[in-house]
Amino acid sequence: MMNVRMSPLVAAGRPEKIFSFRPGVRRPSSGVTLLRCLLALSIAPTAAQAERAIVADVTAVVPFDAAELTAALRARLPEGDAIQIRISPTFEGVRIETRGTLRDVPLRGLTGSAAARLVALAASDLLVDDDRAFEPPSLAARRDPTTIGVFGAAALWGQTFGGLGLDVALPRGSWLVAIEGAAGTLVDGPLRMTAAVVRFGAGIRRGMFEVRATGTIAPLVVSNGAGDQTILFGGGASARLRIPLASDLHFVIGGGADVFATRTTYIIEGMSTLTTPRIAPWAAAGLELTP
Repeated sequence: MMNVRMSPLVAAGRPEKIFSFRPGVRRPSSGVTLLRCLLALSIAPTAAQAERAIVADVTAVVPFDAAELTAALRARLPEGDAIQIRISPTFEGVRIETRGTLRDVPLRGLTGSAAARLVALAASDLLVDDDRAFEPPSLAARRDPTTIGVFGAAALWGQTFGGLGLDVALPRGSWLVAIEGAAGTLVDGPLRMTAAVVRFGAGIRRGMFEVRATGTIAPLVVSNGAGDQTILFGGGASARLRIPLASDLHFVIGGGADVFATRTTYIIEGMSTLTTPRIAPWAAAGLELTP
């Protein structure tokens, strides 16, 4: 019998090498990864800091502050150009002034951040971006509207002096310059005196409250007895409460006193009839219009 020994078709040997023409993929080194992270972190704060500029002028008697209003506006408004908004008190709430527009908002007892959110909601449609350029606060303050008032007044000159007057005020931010004039006559007593009182000066207007310091000129004419014409010079101070009736109309009530440097005594038929006062207190009430 013949024994036949079969050899395997593939002889065992060292493993074959595999050749490939594709480029190998290198794993990123830890140094490159750290550099990319640092670059991303350096860019992120720049984007976060690009907040919309908001200039909020909030008067002291309003029941929230500028920071609360600014936060409420940023939460509601999209990105855009810088804006300016001014808030002043009214009888029922606050008045919004921005971009030449006024809007009264009743607060219904709200204070703090809740009141600020309500005002931001009411102001949001007034602050929609348009083609008007943003005005810096210094320029906007110079464009506060002039107010014109018509009032009735009574003064104590030993006897009651009554008349009608006109008041013109030019606000500049919280400050104002003003001139007012009234003409009238003594309403009782034997002396027939007609006089005009002109006051000019400056003051502070904040919300519904206003105070002024003025110089005073008072020309007067006496038409009975020996007659007389003279001019009194002096100065004075006054305070006013401005109660809003509409967006451009206020009811104003106020009072003050004039102090005169000279005095004149009038005698009729040998009897002293009147001596012009050293200090003359007065009160007035009327309507104020913003044209």
